[in-house]
Amino acid sequence: MDWDEFARGLAEEFAVLPAGALLVLSEPGESGRYAQFAQGPDELVAYVVADSFLSERARATPEGARAIARAGWREPDPSAGHENWWQVLPWPASSRQYRALAESVAAALRDGYGISTPGGWSYQAWNETTGEDLELRHLRLSPA
Repeated sequence: MDWDEFARGLAEEFAVLPAGALLVLSEPGESGRYAQFAQGPDELVAYVVADSFLSERARATPEGARAIARAGWREPDPSAGHENWWQVLPWPASSRQYRALAESVAAALRDGYGISTPGGWSYQAWNETTGEDLELRHLRLSPA
């Protein structure tokens, strides 16, 4: 899978996430890099890990941090409850908005953190309201 396929599949998943859904995408290995999403009743909140949670070698370079910002991510703001890079999308959103968010996730991970491929990434997904696990059918990643 390449980053374009990843973004297409992720956009399709965003379109079908139910209210209460939590989704965490994790890189294999020890890097600790991830993206996570919380689907509320009127917004989808998206996060990409901030350097403060990563070891020195897994962090974005200064140019990488600029690439993350150019991809549309807001800088971490702990005083506002955002420990990671973040974005908020009103819900429901259009397919174009879901695609733009998914592409910005791919850009942050690829261009910001220098991750060459989403291959090997895994996911955890559940509905916090019902307690049920969610299966991602459009994003070709394995459950963690």
